Amino acid sequence: MAQPVETDEASVTRPPLSRKRRQTQAKLLDAALDAFAERGFHGTSVEEICERAGFSRGAFYSNYSSKTELFIALYHRAAEATLDTLNAHTTPESHAPNRDISEVVTDMMTNIPHDRRWYLINAEFALHAVRNPAAAATLAAARRRARANFSARITRIVAQMGRKLTVPADDIVRWLFALNEGGVSQAYLEPNLLQPHDLTRQVTPYLLAAATVPLND
Repeated sequence: MAQPVETDEASVTRPPLSRKRRQTQAKLLDAALDAFAERGFHGTSVEEICERAGFSRGAFYSNYSSKTELFIALYHRAAEATLDTLNAHTTPESHAPNRDISEVVTDMMTNIPHDRRWYLINAEFALHAVRNPAAAATLAAARRRARANFSARITRIVAQMGRKLTVPADDIVRWLFALNEGGVSQAYLEPNLLQPHDLTRQVTPYLLAAATVPLND
């Protein structure tokens, strides 16, 4: 049975990558993103990824032990890109006292970029993980890391706006992630009825109203 890929980077100290290796990994990730979206995770071979990226199998395996590890690297890259986008859209001015917490968080969530290729890959790998315990453990660890980063941001924003959470931050983030993923899925299925962030825009204010109270309450 395949073993879970280690994703708890806080417990592992790794030397910084060289510029050439970073470029190699970026090209492999770009090639995998397109190949997985076109042919599926299982339908794409390591050889095809290498051919698209212009590298040998040796270059692949010197950077990633498997397609699963490559997917997890894609997941982390997507999560980091999302956080970078949120950093650009959640400035101190966005937390002005005259703004409602629901408005701020809704704006933050609706600025999460959506990419049909990434949706297809993420959804397929999630189904694979449901059937495969090792893949499930690996994906769950990657998602915990993403939720932890997002939970810290939500907690900070709520406090800056003079409120506090009535449920654990991780619970709120799970709800928001599920809402975002479900909304994107429905929008891709019914594009004439929904845009990817429509459900997030409609429901997030209710979640925040129910899960936060003023600090002095």
